[in-house]
Amino acid sequence: MATTTRTNTYQRRCQPDDMRYDAYHICREGCYWIAEPIDHVMAARIVLLTPEIALNWLKRNSHNRSFSRDSARLLAAEMDHGYWRENGEAVIFDTNGILIDGQHRLQAVLNSGHEYLVPAITGIQPLVRPTVDTGKKRSGAQNLQMAGEKNAAALAAALTLWKGYVAHDLRAMTHPASASPEQRTTIPRIMEDLEHYPELRIATERSMALRPAGQGRALISASEATLVWQAITWTGATVKRAEEFLGSVLSGYNLSEGNPIIALRRRLIDQMGPGLKMDKKERLALILKTWQLWSTGQKRKVIKWEQGSEPFPFLS
Repeated sequence: MATTTRTNTYQRRCQPDDMRYDAYHICREGCYWIAEPIDHVMAARIVLLTPEIALNWLKRNSHNRSFSRDSARLLAAEMDHGYWRENGEAVIFDTNGILIDGQHRLQAVLNSGHEYLVPAITGIQPLVRPTVDTGKKRSGAQNLQMAGEKNAAALAAALTLWKGYVAHDLRAMTHPASASPEQRTTIPRIMEDLEHYPELRIATERSMALRPAGQGRALISASEATLVWQAITWTGATVKRAEEFLGSVLSGYNLSEGNPIIALRRRLIDQMGPGLKMDKKERLALILKTWQLWSTGQKRKVIKWEQGSEPFPFLS
């Protein structure tokens, strides 16, 4: 998103009696209607939205839904980090000039100091306000699917897990929604994350192929299996070793007495009963700890990880 003043052949300010349609005209501060975005019939214009215009328009935000500072901070962070895109989503006013849609984007522009091109729709009947912005938001997985990625849901979740793992940030791994707006994985960022970690495509595909068919619910989710596969191979272990370990964890086949994978599977299966749910952090810690034992030939009949007193077993 541009942060400098835009150059445009059409620098004139539109006037009330200017009836000529100009597909290339960009409205800006000084155009007659900017200070009073009031029309009696629906009209659409392209505006160079600046912090000054945003401040003026926010003063018309008297009948909107409750304002979320967190949402505004998240959008401002997107703008600051260059993830914001001019996607054609409009700022909307009713026939009285009351802001109907766009309060968080306007506040983000004001907070960040950035400017961008945005359609502005005026002249909407006040009675239609309840129908505005009621569509279902796209998820990161849906955007990956639309981009042609396979296993999109697992891949999207694995990207979030892996970013937290690489940063040794357990909260970002297991509770990504609780991260600060500046650190949260948003839809624009998830596409860039995949460019940064393209090997997760292979990790997701390989780990999902190891899941045994016809055995009902898997012991670990596809995204967690992806993280484990990626973490193991990231240390330099061979793909064969990673698949041997993860395949045994998922299937339970050909395990001799004392194999720590048996203890791990017993622990995971015990937590699949009604009303029981193991914390994701604990589950991942147990799996990674089991890899450390199994890969070095150690035996165990019981697998434990003591939260609070035992560090998370990040693989070096």
